[in-house]
Amino acid sequence: MSEKTEQPTEKKLRDGRKEGQVVKSIEITSLFQLIALYLYFHFFTEKMILILIESITFTLQLVNKPFSYALTQLSHALIESLTSALLFLGAGVIVATVGSVFLQVGVVIASKAIGFKSEHINPVSNFKQIFSLHSVVELCKSSLKVIMLSLIFAFFFYYYASTFRALPYCGLACGVLVVSSLIKWLWVGVMVFYIVVGILDYSFQYYKIRKDLKMSKDDVKQEHKDLEGDPQMKTRRREMQSEIQSGSLAQSVKQSVAVVRNPTHIAVCLGYHPTDMPIPRVLEKGSDAQANYIVNIAERNCIPVVENVELARSLFFEVERGDNIPETLFEPVAALLRMVMKIDYAHSTETP
Repeated sequence: MSEKTEQPTEKKLRDGRKEGQVVKSIEITSLFQLIALYLYFHFFTEKMILILIESITFTLQLVNKPFSYALTQLSHALIESLTSALLFLGAGVIVATVGSVFLQVGVVIASKAIGFKSEHINPVSNFKQIFSLHSVVELCKSSLKVIMLSLIFAFFFYYYASTFRALPYCGLACGVLVVSSLIKWLWVGVMVFYIVVGILDYSFQYYKIRKDLKMSKDDVKQEHKDLEGDPQMKTRRREMQSEIQSGSLAQSVKQSVAVVRNPTHIAVCLGYHPTDMPIPRVLEKGSDAQANYIVNIAERNCIPVVENVELARSLFFEVERGDNIPETLFEPVAALLRMVMKIDYAHSTETP
């Protein structure tokens, strides 16, 4: 097997994308979730404190009430309060998660990645995955996160140790403000750490995907052959180019009395002369790009172009270039020629 040393082509990258091989970092998703949580607590902290105070006050008001009644009222109040709070929290986290994935990979429908693969239950394949480069990197990344987050927390509590010791003398309102401010700064530190980890992880995922999709020189050559098409199509394209360059195709179109086409895919040039060519003949025919070229030449040289789907298909598939039309097509071709001659006669009489 040839060594895969070539960078993946655009087609290879598109094929890999269809199979779910896209650059995506779970750390960036975690970062977006942390940002969503930070914004939630930043804007809703006061409301949550008010809900907590109201819940405590409401609980104290139910002290002298019957137990079953107090339990029912308290449950309803807590459910109502928590529902509104958790609804915004859940919505924020979901939007952050979906948004982070969309920003990284866009819209990807990787049906091949969803399907069942036998190698997923292959013990040898699974054993190799355990000791693969990706697994080693993930282990190192997890260990690094644990160590760095522990250091961030340790530094935070060491730096603000005097503030924590002074909290008992601050009062409840002051303590709540101080603690909330400290938590916000701690959260910012964690987010900064995840920004660094996210950039590093995304870079590694990009490198890994490009490495997995690398191609051998034989793969690149084969892809080029596939893109160019089969040998018959290449031969026909060369023939068409040579006909256009030599002018034989244009000359055949100019000699025709009419061009029959099937709106855009087929064009057939018909030749006819009462004495020199008494039986109509197919002078030239073409499909797709060649058909458009024939029609353009005919229009530039004022040769009638008639749209007749059935006749165009019959002439294209049943008659070769340079052959007379068969008897089965005499009637429709004669009708077409009569119509063309009437048009020519009308134009000639109108011309002064």
